[in-house]
Amino acid sequence: MVNAPSVSLVMATCDKREYLALTLESLTVQTHTAFEVVLCDDGTRGGVADLADAFADRLDLRLVVQENRGRAAARNAALDRADGDLVVFIDDDRMAAPGFVAAHAAAAAEGAGVIGWKRRALTWWRPGLLPLGEQDLLRLVARVGGPERLAEPVHLLAPGDLAADPEAALERVGLGDEPDNYHAVVDAYGHGLDGFRFAWALATTANLGVPRAALKEVGGFDESYTGWGLEDTDLSYRLHHAGLRFRVDPAAVNHHQVHPLAHPDPLVAQRLMRTQLMRNLDRFCERHRALDAYLFRRRWEHAMTLTEADRLLALAETADPLLARELDALYAAR
Repeated sequence: MVNAPSVSLVMATCDKREYLALTLESLTVQTHTAFEVVLCDDGTRGGVADLADAFADRLDLRLVVQENRGRAAARNAALDRADGDLVVFIDDDRMAAPGFVAAHAAAAAEGAGVIGWKRRALTWWRPGLLPLGEQDLLRLVARVGGPERLAEPVHLLAPGDLAADPEAALERVGLGDEPDNYHAVVDAYGHGLDGFRFAWALATTANLGVPRAALKEVGGFDESYTGWGLEDTDLSYRLHHAGLRFRVDPAAVNHHQVHPLAHPDPLVAQRLMRTQLMRNLDRFCERHRALDAYLFRRRWEHAMTLTEADRLLALAETADPLLARELDALYAAR
């Protein structure tokens, strides 16, 4: 039998204290208990030391504190303090199902990068601030007992609920799967993503297990990415090209707590995020200068799906390998 690896959960946080508290509580009831948590506070107003201290008797938790330097720098700072053979990235607003760490530890024995399954949850209703669809709001009204209850903030999970009965608590606040589980890709290629050339595009640090040795080999996160998006995709791209295979494990579940966006006006917030993403896509393509990188950009330009990008890349590679090399050279010269 292969021994389970030692596990480091790596997490960065900034100004999400209420959500972080529930995420940390979810980690106290894991079925696999041989893990550490390395948390980097990237400039939270007022800090999170009090939250970390509250879990000191239930979690092996290391807190790293720095001024705000961004997601990539925060995760690198946490990685520097991680000791586990397996690094599992989890965000500060993602409550882990009880079998989350166990599933990642078991899957790591295959030596692949493991993309966990992502679900959504509503733990705290904040009037006018949450990006919820009509069906989510109807479910919320049913849970709280009527629309009049929604005039004020409502905490749908109290401290201790997750520790007392995690399955019931997560069921009570659940909103179903997240769209970025890429169901169409999994349906087409299976959980092993066999033959899928863009598996790296699914591997984000919201829920991802990677051997620490592989992270060291590629040098961690590129801190030149700023704002929202792509610093984790850039890491996964480099891991892929260094030889790491990715697969999806639907048993490694965490639940994203729906929270306010960066601007109170959702349309403004979405435009800001889109602007940051496209700037980082420019950086991504400039850094890698390869056909797969530019096809990935086309996916974010809504010109094609990832499965269509995969088909085009496969055609270039198998129908005419020389053409694929020439296209790579063309993009490298741009």
